Amino acid sequence: MTSEAILAHGLGGRADLPVPTWLALFAGVLAVLVSFFALAALWTEPKLRGSRAGTPLPAGIARVVDARATRVLLQLIGVLLLALLLATAWFGTDSSASNPAATWFYVWFWVALVPLSLALGPIWRRLNPLRTLAAGLRALPPLRDGGRWRRALPERVGYWPATVGLLAFLWLELVYGESDSPRAIAVFVTAYVLVHVAAGSVFGRKWFDHGESFEVYFGLIAALSPFGRRDDGALVVRNPLDGLLTIQRSEGLTPVVLVVLGSTAFDGLTRLPLWGDVTEGSKGVMLALLGTAGLAGAIIAIAGIYTGGIWLTRPYLRRNSDGQAFEPYSAFAHSLVPIMIGYTVAHYFSFAVFQGQAGLLLASDPFGLGWDLFGTAEASIDYTVVGAATIAFVQVAGIVVGHILGVTSAHDRAIGVLRPKYVKVGQYPMLAVMVAYTATGIALVAGV
Repeated sequence: MTSEAILAHGLGGRADLPVPTWLALFAGVLAVLVSFFALAALWTEPKLRGSRAGTPLPAGIARVVDARATRVLLQLIGVLLLALLLATAWFGTDSSASNPAATWFYVWFWVALVPLSLALGPIWRRLNPLRTLAAGLRALPPLRDGGRWRRALPERVGYWPATVGLLAFLWLELVYGESDSPRAIAVFVTAYVLVHVAAGSVFGRKWFDHGESFEVYFGLIAALSPFGRRDDGALVVRNPLDGLLTIQRSEGLTPVVLVVLGSTAFDGLTRLPLWGDVTEGSKGVMLALLGTAGLAGAIIAIAGIYTGGIWLTRPYLRRNSDGQAFEPYSAFAHSLVPIMIGYTVAHYFSFAVFQGQAGLLLASDPFGLGWDLFGTAEASIDYTVVGAATIAFVQVAGIVVGHILGVTSAHDRAIGVLRPKYVKVGQYPMLAVMVAYTATGIALVAGV
């Protein structure tokens, strides 16, 4: 039916770029620089209003979105999809060539929810079956009515559980040698469900806002959606950059973004000849150790670039009403989200287009019983649906557009937190960060 699952996320290589690599790098960096200097000249006052912005959607649409029936339906869909994934991963064949669990998990969930979150807002929050299961447990007598098992989530916990969970998932996806094994996915998802349902039943809904890795991650992406909530609770359509400003309310999200950025950089690194030379002859535990070191190194490098830019920005910060300088790490963290999304588009686009088809083809017989539920038994992945040049264009465009949006968001924020006489020069460190990220992203996509 289908070939072995292709768990590689960037099928376009250097030879697929529609222009020479040096020209793609030059054009990408130039686009970021031109956008910055245009903003510096024309955008001299803060224009973004964050959660205060937005035009209310028609009352009928808002009623449907907020209806209890809609909420219950989405919760039911989320629980059923989780049950189907676990049943297929545990009881289907242990091969991604015949079991759709790997494609459903890595493509239909991890990748497809990115554009859905951009289009619809925090859709995973509504679907999240772990929230539903935890709420069900909290309704049971031992946890109901302030039972002794219920606790308030300590403030010091912050977003560290979400960061650790993302690291575990990314290690499974990018480092573990059998990442496409349905049984490996079954073990990971089962353990993840048990941990978060238990924590959610004890700490309540706040756990999912701070501790559930995928809800935090997809919530960051959803902030760039044109749909959101205003301060007064109204469902509105707004400038997506206004949505990004709502992230500033939540300190401690910077590590989450940097972990994802670093993981995509490592994903690109693993397809370079250099990585093949480093890991040549390595197997089993040694390969896993090298992969773990590479993933950690990529995250540290990406985080180091950002930390360096922020350190150089500190002298130009103005003081707040308490006489303290603004905290720059969280003040500019939201500007990294479009870059994170751009990297995701670049590294997963071709993977989603091609391997995503296998999720439907293999769904005809998810348990390897000889079924043909959808008449796709003889079908195969269509690798002609998009061309190599289109893939390369989308990859480069995703990186460049993400950085331009990041520069725009950072510039608007800089006007409010930098001393008036140093608004332009104070942004040069972060501009250097953006340029470095742009060049690195394009180089990795190009396979340099």
